[in-house]
Amino acid sequence: HPASAALVAAARERGLAVPVPEAVAESAGGGVAGRVEGQAVLLGSEGFLRSRGLVPPEALSIAASLAVAGSVAWLAADGRIVAAFVMADGLRPEVRRTVRRLRALGVRRIVLVTGDRAEAAAPVAAVLRLDGVHAGVSPEGKIAAVREERAHGTVTMVGDGVNDAPALAAADVGIAMGAHGTAAAAQAADAVLLVDRVDRVAEAVAIARRSRAIALQAMALGMALSGIAMVAAAAGFLPPLAGALVQEGIDVATILFALTALRPGREDAAPEPLPDGAGLAERVAEHAGLRRLAERIREGAEAVGDGPRSLDRLAALEAELRAELLPHQAEEEAALYPEAARRLGGRDPMGPLIRMHAEIEALCRRLATLLRLAGRAEGWDGVAAELRRTLFALEALLTLHLAAEEEALAELAGEAR
Repeated sequence: HPASAALVAAARERGLAVPVPEAVAESAGGGVAGRVEGQAVLLGSEGFLRSRGLVPPEALSIAASLAVAGSVAWLAADGRIVAAFVMADGLRPEVRRTVRRLRALGVRRIVLVTGDRAEAAAPVAAVLRLDGVHAGVSPEGKIAAVREERAHGTVTMVGDGVNDAPALAAADVGIAMGAHGTAAAAQAADAVLLVDRVDRVAEAVAIARRSRAIALQAMALGMALSGIAMVAAAAGFLPPLAGALVQEGIDVATILFALTALRPGREDAAPEPLPDGAGLAERVAEHAGLRRLAERIREGAEAVGDGPRSLDRLAALEAELRAELLPHQAEEEAALYPEAARRLGGRDPMGPLIRMHAEIEALCRRLATLLRLAGRAEGWDGVAAELRRTLFALEALLTLHLAAEEEALAELAGEAR
């Protein structure tokens, strides 16, 4: 099950041992029960645990309800709820860029149609600045959504699953994601994308519009030149044989002009991918570890409430920042950012990211200073509040920086086009 696989992967990322459960029994649509290292364990939805007489504690319920973008799996051990896991599908890295490009191409309305619950779909729509959401819909509901949206104009539907096939067929234009999509979706669609990248939708729209515009221009050019030739022939300036040759020339010129549709337009040109020596793949791969580091920074800020006994933990965290985060930023500025700036063009395109680096470094220096002051006699009470603020600011800025960097460099990843 995807949820089980996600939980096991998260545990292994944190270096936790994952023992094999025993006497596992599954409740369809609810959860699983079994024994782990001698403990009776339940994992599933809130309704599943309530059916076993277990009510989530208020503190955990509040924390889980704040994460409305994901589904919540509750864990109980020996008759007591001990944890809540919030799981959510991440956005594809190219989705934001795709929505912006579709807006630039003149697409007036973009909506999300999904079978997921509204609590999960609404935050996605907000992040992408979509114009509407149809959540919790069945395959029949997707057809109804397509018909409803037709009141706003021509409807293009993009999907990849069996549940999307009826809506793809009902839309004015159906586009199926063919790489990992189902055969039913591909057969129902008018167009199939052969790579599993949603940004190809915007590219397909741009190519179609440019091809149509060139075709209309070629028709107008051919008709105009033929009209001029006919007027010249009617006035006696163009004999029949010469007129025939001129018409052949007009046909060839029109065809050659139409063939310019095969060349990418100026707006279709993508930045040249970065060379391997720039280290983009390595730096992006390090982001997973840095996100875990951001989590530890937040945990460190929360640990400030434990008083001076948290100093050793915070000192270890500060050493980790010096060993992992700061060298990562230095390597980016030495090799990755200069290459990216040359390909992105414009005035100092990497400036905002470098400024974030500087702010992160300043917070790290501030953290080191505060820890030195906290280690002095009577020093903790004077710096505890500022220490907490510094750690929370560092966690927020690092998380924002990682997201902004991935967004800025997404087009330079060198993936197959």
